[in-house]
Amino acid sequence: MVIGAKIRDLRKKLGLTQEQLAGDELTKSYVSQVELGRIHPSHKALAVIATRLGKPLGYFLENGDDLRTIEVLLKAAQALWNTGRLDEGMLGLQEALMLAERTGREDILARIKATMGRLEMTQGNLDTALKYLEESLTLIHPNEHPAQAVEIANTLGMLATRSGSFHKAMNSFQQALEYAQRLPDEAADVRAEAAQHYGDFCYSQMQWISALELYQQAMTDPRQLISISRKAELLGRVASTEWQLGHQDKALAAITNALALLDHVKESEEKAAISGDLARVLINIGRFNEAHELLLHSLETFDRLNFHEGQAVILDALLQLSAAAHSPEWLHQYSQRVLRTQNAWPWHSVKLYALRLLARQAVEVGQLEPARDYLADALQFAYDEERIDIECEYYLIRTQLGDSSALDHLWAHIADLKFTNAKPRPFTPRMPKISAPTLSFAGSII
Repeated sequence: MVIGAKIRDLRKKLGLTQEQLAGDELTKSYVSQVELGRIHPSHKALAVIATRLGKPLGYFLENGDDLRTIEVLLKAAQALWNTGRLDEGMLGLQEALMLAERTGREDILARIKATMGRLEMTQGNLDTALKYLEESLTLIHPNEHPAQAVEIANTLGMLATRSGSFHKAMNSFQQALEYAQRLPDEAADVRAEAAQHYGDFCYSQMQWISALELYQQAMTDPRQLISISRKAELLGRVASTEWQLGHQDKALAAITNALALLDHVKESEEKAAISGDLARVLINIGRFNEAHELLLHSLETFDRLNFHEGQAVILDALLQLSAAAHSPEWLHQYSQRVLRTQNAWPWHSVKLYALRLLARQAVEVGQLEPARDYLADALQFAYDEERIDIECEYYLIRTQLGDSSALDHLWAHIADLKFTNAKPRPFTPRMPKISAPTLSFAGSII
Protein backbone atom coordinates (compact mmCIF):
# COMPACT_ATOMS: atom_id res chain seq x y z
CA MET A 1 0.00 0.00 0.00
CA VAL A 2 1.43 3.42 -0.98
CA ILE A 3 2.11 6.04 1.66
CA GLY A 4 -0.83 8.28 0.73
CA ALA A 5 -3.36 5.47 0.95
CA LYS A 6 -1.95 4.39 4.33
CA ILE A 7 -2.29 7.94 5.66
CA ARG A 8 -5.85 8.34 4.33
CA ASP A 9 -7.10 5.00 5.69
CA LEU A 10 -5.58 5.53 9.12
CA ARG A 11 -6.86 9.15 9.32
CA LYS A 12 -10.41 7.99 8.53
CA LYS A 13 -10.16 5.15 11.02
CA LEU A 14 -9.20 7.65 13.73
CA GLY A 15 -12.01 10.03 12.70
CA LEU A 16 -9.71 12.92 11.85
CA THR A 17 -10.31 15.52 9.16
CA GLN A 18 -7.57 16.61 6.78
CA GLU A 19 -7.45 19.94 8.63
CA GLN A 20 -6.94 18.20 11.96
CA LEU A 21 -4.18 16.04 10.52
CA ALA A 22 -2.46 19.06 8.97
CA GLY A 23 -2.49 21.07 12.20
CA ASP A 24 -0.34 24.19 12.32
CA GLU A 25 2.67 22.64 10.61
CA LEU A 26 1.00 21.60 7.33
CA THR A 27 -1.98 22.63 5.21
CA LYS A 28 -5.15 20.77 4.26
CA SER A 29 -4.17 21.05 0.59
CA TYR A 30 -0.78 19.48 1.29
CA VAL A 31 -2.38 16.55 3.17
CA SER A 32 -4.90 16.10 0.34
CA GLN A 33 -2.14 15.98 -2.29
CA VAL A 34 -0.19 13.43 -0.23
CA GLU A 35 -3.25 11.20 0.25
CA LEU A 36 -4.00 11.30 -3.49
CA GLY A 37 -0.43 10.24 -4.22
CA ARG A 38 0.35 13.36 -6.21
CA ILE A 39 3.28 14.36 -4.02
CA HIS A 40 5.62 12.42 -1.77
CA PRO A 41 5.84 13.91 1.74
CA SER A 42 9.17 15.18 2.98
CA HIS A 43 10.79 13.36 5.90
CA LYS A 44 9.88 16.24 8.23
CA ALA A 45 6.24 16.34 7.07
CA LEU A 46 5.92 12.55 7.34
CA ALA A 47 7.28 12.69 10.89
CA VAL A 48 4.53 15.21 11.80
CA ILE A 49 1.83 13.05 10.20
CA ALA A 50 3.13 9.87 11.86
CA THR A 51 3.11 11.49 15.30
CA ARG A 52 -0.42 12.79 14.83
CA LEU A 53 -1.63 9.37 13.67
CA GLY A 54 0.12 7.62 16.56
CA LYS A 55 2.40 5.46 14.41
CA PRO A 56 6.19 5.09 14.18
CA LEU A 57 7.78 6.62 11.09
CA GLY A 58 8.68 3.16 9.80
CA TYR A 59 4.99 2.36 9.40
CA PHE A 60 4.79 4.66 6.39
CA LEU A 61 8.17 3.90 4.83
CA GLU A 62 8.99 1.20 2.34
CA ASN A 63 10.06 -1.76 4.49
CA GLY A 64 10.01 -4.75 2.18
CA ASP A 65 13.40 -5.96 3.40
CA ASP A 66 12.23 -6.01 7.01
CA LEU A 67 9.05 -7.84 6.08
CA ARG A 68 10.93 -10.46 4.08
CA THR A 69 13.33 -10.96 6.99
CA ILE A 70 10.41 -11.40 9.40
CA GLU A 71 8.91 -13.99 7.08
CA VAL A 72 12.18 -15.95 6.98
CA LEU A 73 12.54 -15.77 10.78
CA LEU A 74 9.02 -17.08 11.33
CA LYS A 75 9.50 -19.98 8.94
CA ALA A 76 12.76 -20.85 10.67
CA ALA A 77 11.03 -20.69 14.06
CA GLN A 78 8.41 -23.15 12.78
CA ALA A 79 11.09 -25.61 11.72
CA LEU A 80 12.84 -25.29 15.10
CA TRP A 81 9.52 -25.74 16.94
CA ASN A 82 8.75 -28.93 15.00
CA THR A 83 12.03 -30.46 16.13
CA GLY A 84 11.72 -29.36 19.76
CA ARG A 85 14.36 -26.59 19.65
CA LEU A 86 12.12 -24.04 21.33
CA ASP A 87 14.82 -21.82 22.82
CA GLU A 88 16.38 -21.23 19.41
CA GLY A 89 12.95 -20.61 17.93
CA MET A 90 12.23 -17.99 20.59
CA LEU A 91 15.46 -16.13 19.81
CA GLY A 92 14.38 -15.85 16.18
CA LEU A 93 10.96 -14.61 17.21
CA GLN A 94 12.49 -11.92 19.43
CA GLU A 95 14.53 -10.70 16.48
CA ALA A 96 11.38 -10.70 14.33
CA LEU A 97 9.58 -8.73 17.04
CA MET A 98 12.21 -5.97 16.96
CA LEU A 99 11.87 -5.68 13.19
CA ALA A 100 8.06 -5.67 13.43
CA GLU A 101 8.14 -2.85 16.00
CA ARG A 102 10.17 -0.82 13.51
CA THR A 103 7.56 -1.33 10.79
CA GLY A 104 4.71 -0.36 13.09
CA ARG A 105 2.53 -3.10 11.59
CA GLU A 106 0.16 -4.11 14.38
CA ASP A 107 -1.08 -7.19 12.51
CA ILE A 108 2.48 -8.54 12.29
CA LEU A 109 3.21 -7.67 15.91
CA ALA A 110 0.04 -9.53 16.90
CA ARG A 111 1.09 -12.60 14.91
CA ILE A 112 4.56 -12.71 16.44
CA LYS A 113 3.36 -12.14 20.01
CA ALA A 114 0.70 -14.84 19.60
CA THR A 115 3.39 -17.24 18.39
CA MET A 116 5.62 -16.35 21.34
CA GLY A 117 2.65 -17.00 23.62
CA ARG A 118 2.16 -20.48 22.14
CA LEU A 119 5.83 -21.30 22.61
CA GLU A 120 5.74 -20.17 26.24
CA MET A 121 2.60 -22.23 26.77
CA THR A 122 4.25 -25.40 25.47
CA GLN A 123 7.03 -24.91 28.03
CA GLY A 124 4.59 -24.43 30.91
CA ASN A 125 5.25 -20.70 31.33
CA LEU A 126 1.55 -19.94 31.54
CA ASP A 127 1.72 -16.40 32.99
CA THR A 128 4.18 -15.26 30.33
CA ALA A 129 2.13 -16.96 27.63
CA LEU A 130 -1.02 -15.23 28.86
CA LYS A 131 0.71 -11.84 28.72
CA TYR A 132 1.82 -12.33 25.10
CA LEU A 133 -1.56 -13.61 23.93
CA GLU A 134 -3.58 -10.88 25.61
CA GLU A 135 -1.24 -8.25 24.11
CA SER A 136 -1.67 -9.91 20.73
CA LEU A 137 -5.46 -9.79 20.92
CA THR A 138 -5.43 -6.07 21.76
CA LEU A 139 -3.21 -5.36 18.73
CA ILE A 140 -5.30 -7.11 16.12
CA HIS A 141 -8.31 -5.44 14.48
CA PRO A 142 -10.99 -8.14 14.01
CA ASN A 143 -12.81 -6.26 11.25
CA GLU A 144 -9.63 -6.08 9.16
CA HIS A 145 -8.08 -9.43 10.05
CA PRO A 146 -10.87 -11.70 11.36
CA ALA A 147 -9.06 -14.97 10.59
CA GLN A 148 -6.05 -13.90 12.64
CA ALA A 149 -8.33 -12.70 15.46
CA VAL A 150 -10.08 -16.10 15.50
CA GLU A 151 -6.74 -17.92 15.76
CA ILE A 152 -5.49 -15.74 18.62
CA ALA A 153 -8.75 -15.91 20.59
CA ASN A 154 -8.84 -19.71 20.21
CA THR A 155 -5.26 -20.02 21.45
CA LEU A 156 -6.03 -17.76 24.40
CA GLY A 157 -9.01 -19.99 25.20
CA MET A 158 -6.79 -23.09 25.19
CA LEU A 159 -4.33 -21.40 27.52
CA ALA A 160 -7.04 -20.20 29.89
CA THR A 161 -8.47 -23.74 30.01
CA ARG A 162 -5.09 -25.19 30.85
CA SER A 163 -4.50 -22.64 33.61
CA GLY A 164 -7.95 -23.27 35.12
CA SER A 165 -9.43 -19.87 34.17
CA PHE A 166 -12.63 -21.35 32.80
CA HIS A 167 -14.58 -18.08 32.66
CA LYS A 168 -11.79 -16.47 30.63
CA ALA A 169 -11.63 -19.55 28.42
CA MET A 170 -15.34 -19.41 27.68
CA ASN A 171 -15.16 -15.69 26.89
CA SER A 172 -12.22 -16.27 24.55
CA PHE A 173 -13.95 -19.03 22.63
CA GLN A 174 -17.08 -16.91 22.37
CA GLN A 175 -14.93 -14.06 20.99
CA ALA A 176 -13.49 -16.43 18.41
CA LEU A 177 -16.99 -17.44 17.33
CA GLU A 178 -17.99 -13.78 17.01
CA TYR A 179 -14.93 -12.95 14.92
CA ALA A 180 -15.53 -16.00 12.73
CA GLN A 181 -18.92 -14.65 11.69
CA ARG A 182 -17.12 -11.77 9.95
CA LEU A 183 -15.31 -14.13 7.60
CA PRO A 184 -16.37 -14.70 3.99
CA ASP A 185 -18.00 -17.95 2.90
CA GLU A 186 -14.67 -19.13 1.52
CA ALA A 187 -13.37 -19.25 5.10
CA ALA A 188 -15.82 -21.98 6.09
CA ASP A 189 -13.05 -24.08 7.63
CA VAL A 190 -11.95 -21.24 9.93
CA ARG A 191 -15.52 -20.65 11.08
CA ALA A 192 -15.92 -24.36 11.70
CA GLU A 193 -12.66 -24.45 13.66
CA ALA A 194 -13.88 -21.71 16.00
CA ALA A 195 -16.99 -23.69 16.90
CA GLN A 196 -14.93 -26.89 17.15
CA HIS A 197 -12.51 -25.41 19.69
CA TYR A 198 -15.39 -24.16 21.80
CA GLY A 199 -16.93 -27.61 21.56
CA ASP A 200 -13.65 -29.18 22.70
CA PHE A 201 -13.70 -26.90 25.75
CA CYS A 202 -17.25 -27.98 26.61
CA TYR A 203 -16.28 -31.63 26.04
CA SER A 204 -13.34 -31.29 28.45
CA GLN A 205 -15.79 -29.96 31.05
CA MET A 206 -18.18 -32.89 30.38
CA GLN A 207 -20.85 -30.54 29.04
CA TRP A 208 -21.88 -33.08 26.42
CA ILE A 209 -25.01 -31.41 25.04
CA SER A 210 -23.27 -28.04 24.58
CA ALA A 211 -20.31 -29.76 22.94
CA LEU A 212 -22.57 -31.65 20.54
CA GLU A 213 -24.46 -28.49 19.58
CA LEU A 214 -21.20 -26.69 18.81
CA TYR A 215 -19.84 -29.58 16.72
CA GLN A 216 -23.10 -29.71 14.77
CA GLN A 217 -22.97 -25.93 14.33
CA ALA A 218 -19.43 -26.28 12.96
CA MET A 219 -20.67 -28.75 10.32
CA THR A 220 -23.52 -26.47 9.20
CA ASP A 221 -22.36 -25.29 5.80
CA PRO A 222 -25.12 -24.56 3.24
CA ARG A 223 -22.58 -24.09 0.43
CA GLN A 224 -20.65 -27.28 1.30
CA LEU A 225 -17.34 -25.42 1.54
CA ILE A 226 -16.01 -27.22 4.63
CA SER A 227 -13.05 -29.39 3.67
CA ILE A 228 -13.21 -33.17 3.81
CA SER A 229 -10.55 -33.26 6.51
CA ARG A 230 -12.43 -30.79 8.72
CA LYS A 231 -15.67 -32.74 8.29
CA ALA A 232 -13.94 -36.02 9.21
CA GLU A 233 -12.45 -34.41 12.30
CA LEU A 234 -15.83 -33.03 13.38
CA LEU A 235 -17.64 -36.33 12.78
CA GLY A 236 -15.14 -38.00 15.08
CA ARG A 237 -15.97 -35.50 17.81
CA VAL A 238 -19.69 -35.97 17.24
CA ALA A 239 -19.22 -39.73 17.57
CA SER A 240 -17.34 -39.40 20.86
CA THR A 241 -19.92 -36.99 22.30
CA GLU A 242 -22.89 -39.11 21.20
CA TRP A 243 -21.22 -42.08 22.90
CA GLN A 244 -20.86 -40.09 26.13
CA LEU A 245 -24.58 -39.26 25.90
CA GLY A 246 -25.43 -42.95 25.53
CA HIS A 247 -26.52 -42.64 21.87
CA GLN A 248 -24.54 -45.65 20.67
CA ASP A 249 -26.21 -46.03 17.25
CA LYS A 250 -25.61 -42.37 16.40
CA ALA A 251 -22.03 -42.62 17.62
CA LEU A 252 -21.31 -45.68 15.48
CA ALA A 253 -22.87 -44.05 12.41
CA ALA A 254 -20.77 -40.90 12.89
CA ILE A 255 -17.48 -42.76 13.32
CA THR A 256 -18.24 -44.93 10.28
CA ASN A 257 -18.79 -41.80 8.17
CA ALA A 258 -15.63 -40.19 9.55
CA LEU A 259 -13.50 -43.23 8.71
CA ALA A 260 -14.93 -43.28 5.18
CA LEU A 261 -13.99 -39.61 4.69
CA LEU A 262 -10.49 -40.24 6.05
CA ASP A 263 -9.67 -42.29 2.93
CA HIS A 264 -10.13 -39.12 0.84
CA VAL A 265 -7.75 -36.92 2.86
CA LYS A 266 -4.65 -36.54 0.70
CA GLU A 267 -2.14 -34.55 2.78
CA SER A 268 -0.18 -37.06 4.89
CA GLU A 269 0.42 -34.92 7.98
CA GLU A 270 -3.20 -33.83 8.12
CA LYS A 271 -4.40 -37.40 7.64
CA ALA A 272 -2.12 -38.59 10.44
CA ALA A 273 -3.45 -35.95 12.84
CA ILE A 274 -7.10 -36.75 12.06
CA SER A 275 -6.38 -40.46 12.39
CA GLY A 276 -5.14 -39.79 15.90
CA ASP A 277 -8.39 -38.02 16.78
CA LEU A 278 -10.53 -40.82 15.33
CA ALA A 279 -8.44 -43.41 17.15
CA ARG A 280 -9.32 -41.77 20.48
CA VAL A 281 -13.00 -42.20 19.59
CA LEU A 282 -12.44 -45.86 18.74
CA ILE A 283 -10.69 -46.29 22.11
CA ASN A 284 -13.70 -44.79 23.90
CA ILE A 285 -16.09 -47.23 22.21
CA GLY A 286 -13.86 -50.25 22.75
CA ARG A 287 -12.62 -50.88 19.20
CA PHE A 288 -9.04 -51.22 20.32
CA ASN A 289 -7.46 -53.06 17.36
CA GLU A 290 -8.80 -50.52 14.85
CA ALA A 291 -7.52 -47.69 17.05
CA HIS A 292 -4.12 -49.36 17.29
CA GLU A 293 -3.83 -49.70 13.51
CA LEU A 294 -4.74 -46.03 12.93
CA LEU A 295 -2.28 -44.82 15.56
CA LEU A 296 0.58 -46.89 14.16
CA HIS A 297 0.01 -45.41 10.69
CA SER A 298 -0.02 -41.91 12.20
CA LEU A 299 3.15 -42.54 14.17
CA GLU A 300 4.89 -43.85 11.06
CA THR A 301 4.00 -40.62 9.23
CA PHE A 302 5.22 -38.34 12.02
CA ASP A 303 8.40 -40.40 12.43
CA ARG A 304 9.12 -39.97 8.73
CA LEU A 305 8.54 -36.21 8.99
CA ASN A 306 10.51 -36.01 12.26
CA PHE A 307 7.59 -33.99 13.64
CA HIS A 308 8.05 -34.21 17.41
CA GLU A 309 4.73 -32.66 18.43
CA GLY A 310 2.83 -35.13 16.25
CA GLN A 311 4.83 -38.04 17.66
CA ALA A 312 4.05 -36.94 21.22
CA VAL A 313 0.30 -36.63 20.56
CA ILE A 314 0.11 -40.09 18.97
CA LEU A 315 2.20 -41.76 21.68
CA ASP A 316 -0.08 -40.16 24.29
CA ALA A 317 -3.03 -41.80 22.50
CA LEU A 318 -1.17 -45.15 22.38
CA LEU A 319 -0.67 -44.92 26.14
CA GLN A 320 -4.36 -44.19 26.57
CA LEU A 321 -5.12 -47.23 24.40
CA SER A 322 -2.80 -49.40 26.50
CA ALA A 323 -4.64 -48.40 29.68
CA ALA A 324 -8.11 -48.83 28.18
CA ALA A 325 -7.28 -52.24 26.67
CA HIS A 326 -5.49 -53.36 29.88
CA SER A 327 -2.50 -54.37 27.79
CA PRO A 328 0.77 -54.55 29.76
CA GLU A 329 2.61 -55.39 26.53
CA TRP A 330 1.46 -52.21 24.76
CA LEU A 331 2.08 -50.13 27.87
CA HIS A 332 5.63 -51.44 28.18
CA GLN A 333 6.35 -50.95 24.48
CA TYR A 334 5.10 -47.38 24.17
CA SER A 335 6.09 -46.12 27.61
CA GLN A 336 9.67 -47.25 27.00
CA ARG A 337 9.81 -45.24 23.80
CA VAL A 338 8.37 -42.18 25.56
CA LEU A 339 10.77 -42.44 28.48
CA ARG A 340 13.76 -42.49 26.13
CA THR A 341 12.90 -39.02 24.86
CA GLN A 342 14.24 -35.73 26.25
CA ASN A 343 12.76 -34.05 29.33
CA ALA A 344 11.45 -31.13 27.34
CA TRP A 345 8.61 -30.07 25.09
CA PRO A 346 6.69 -31.80 23.63
CA TRP A 347 7.42 -34.88 25.73
CA HIS A 348 6.86 -33.44 29.19
CA SER A 349 3.17 -34.26 29.69
CA VAL A 350 3.41 -37.58 27.80
CA LYS A 351 6.25 -38.72 30.05
CA LEU A 352 4.27 -37.86 33.15
CA TYR A 353 1.27 -39.81 31.81
CA ALA A 354 3.48 -42.83 31.03
CA LEU A 355 5.07 -42.84 34.48
CA ARG A 356 1.70 -42.60 36.22
CA LEU A 357 0.29 -45.45 34.13
CA LEU A 358 3.34 -47.57 34.91
CA ALA A 359 2.93 -46.78 38.61
CA ARG A 360 -0.73 -47.79 38.58
CA GLN A 361 0.03 -51.01 36.75
CA ALA A 362 2.73 -51.80 39.31
CA VAL A 363 0.27 -51.20 42.16
CA GLU A 364 -2.27 -53.52 40.53
CA VAL A 365 0.22 -56.41 40.63
CA GLY A 366 1.42 -55.54 44.14
CA GLN A 367 4.79 -54.01 43.16
CA LEU A 368 4.68 -50.94 45.38
CA GLU A 369 8.37 -50.09 45.35
CA PRO A 370 8.61 -49.77 41.53
CA ALA A 371 5.38 -47.74 41.65
CA ARG A 372 6.96 -45.37 44.17
CA ASP A 373 10.06 -45.03 41.98
CA TYR A 374 8.03 -44.24 38.85
CA LEU A 375 6.23 -41.44 40.67
CA ALA A 376 9.47 -40.15 42.18
CA ASP A 377 10.83 -39.86 38.63
CA ALA A 378 7.71 -37.98 37.58
CA LEU A 379 8.09 -35.50 40.44
CA GLN A 380 11.56 -34.53 39.22
CA PHE A 381 10.16 -32.61 36.26
CA ALA A 382 6.48 -32.02 37.09
CA TYR A 383 5.17 -28.49 36.70
CA ASP A 384 3.26 -26.92 39.60
CA GLU A 385 -0.10 -27.57 37.96
CA GLU A 386 0.60 -31.34 37.94
CA ARG A 387 2.68 -31.71 41.09
CA ILE A 388 -0.20 -31.88 43.58
CA ASP A 389 -1.81 -34.83 41.81
CA ILE A 390 1.40 -36.80 41.52
CA GLU A 391 2.48 -36.07 45.10
CA CYS A 392 -0.83 -37.43 46.41
CA GLU A 393 -0.28 -40.72 44.57
CA TYR A 394 3.37 -40.81 45.63
CA TYR A 395 2.71 -40.29 49.34
CA LEU A 396 -0.19 -42.72 49.30
CA ILE A 397 2.11 -45.46 48.03
CA ARG A 398 4.78 -44.53 50.58
CA THR A 399 2.10 -44.84 53.27
CA GLN A 400 1.24 -48.33 52.02
CA LEU A 401 4.94 -49.20 52.23
CA GLY A 402 4.89 -48.30 55.93
CA ASP A 403 6.38 -44.78 55.80
CA SER A 404 4.43 -43.03 58.59
CA SER A 405 5.83 -39.58 57.71
CA ALA A 406 4.13 -39.79 54.33
CA LEU A 407 0.72 -39.36 55.99
CA ASP A 408 1.54 -35.78 56.96
CA HIS A 409 2.48 -34.97 53.36
CA LEU A 410 -0.62 -36.69 52.03
CA TRP A 411 -2.91 -34.76 54.35
CA ALA A 412 -1.41 -31.47 53.16
CA HIS A 413 -2.35 -32.26 49.57
CA ILE A 414 -5.51 -34.36 49.72
CA ALA A 415 -7.91 -31.39 49.67
CA ASP A 416 -6.51 -30.31 46.31
CA LEU A 417 -6.66 -33.72 44.65
CA LYS A 418 -7.91 -33.24 41.07
CA PHE A 419 -6.76 -36.26 39.05
CA THR A 420 -9.55 -38.76 38.35
CA ASN A 421 -10.09 -41.55 35.85
CA ALA A 422 -13.77 -40.64 35.63
CA LYS A 423 -13.04 -37.62 33.45
CA PRO A 424 -12.28 -38.52 29.83
CA ARG A 425 -9.04 -37.38 28.28
CA PRO A 426 -10.17 -34.54 26.01
CA PHE A 427 -9.24 -34.14 22.39
CA THR A 428 -5.83 -32.58 22.01
CA PRO A 429 -6.32 -29.38 20.01
CA ARG A 430 -3.88 -29.06 17.17
CA MET A 431 -1.96 -25.87 17.82
CA PRO A 432 -1.74 -23.64 14.77
CA LYS A 433 1.68 -23.73 13.17
CA ILE A 434 3.83 -20.64 13.23
CA SER A 435 3.15 -19.05 9.91
CA ALA A 436 4.78 -16.20 8.10
CA PRO A 437 2.73 -13.07 8.76
CA THR A 438 0.69 -13.37 5.62
CA LEU A 439 -3.01 -12.91 6.23
CA SER A 440 -5.55 -15.43 5.07
CA PHE A 441 -7.92 -13.98 2.48
CA ALA A 442 -5.92 -10.75 2.42
CA GLY A 443 -2.73 -11.58 0.52
CA SER A 444 0.92 -11.18 1.41
CA ILE A 445 2.34 -8.63 3.79
CA ILE A 446 4.87 -7.63 1.15
